[in-house]
Amino acid sequence: MRRFLTALMSTALLVGVLAIPVSAAGPKCVDLLGRDQADTQDSRATYNGSRVAAQIFIAGDQCRQATYTLYVLESETDTVPFATGTAQGTADGTPDAVEIFADADAADTDVCVYVESSIGRHVFDRAPAEGCVTLFDDGSSPGGGKGF
Repeated sequence: MRRFLTALMSTALLVGVLAIPVSAAGPKCVDLLGRDQADTQDSRATYNGSRVAAQIFIAGDQCRQATYTLYVLESETDTVPFATGTAQGTADGTPDAVEIFADADAADTDVCVYVESSIGRHVFDRAPAEGCVTLFDDGSSPGGGKGF
């Protein structure tokens, strides 16, 4: 990780432009905020039996290099997602919330989800940090649902 950051910063300095602010853990646009970290707004997801909707808060403004991926599993014990959805970060200065959707017709009445943030092939953060969040097919609207 340290070599990657050193190479990235050296390349940016040679070009004369640093595209993203880099911290030891990566840029703020890939730092996913979990429950109670985003002030009064929790990152959350809902499931209506055919679609998962997730709203994830990040530590800073979005950056267009970032990709946010929603993974949908049939249960907490599964390791391979049966559905995914992605959202690409937008230009700097856009709000700190990202919405991601995945079509997810599961055989069961519940699914388990998690989100990862990445730039290129490097994954920077995951919400929740371990496991996944179980969502029930209760017809809840995209404002209610379980937080990460």
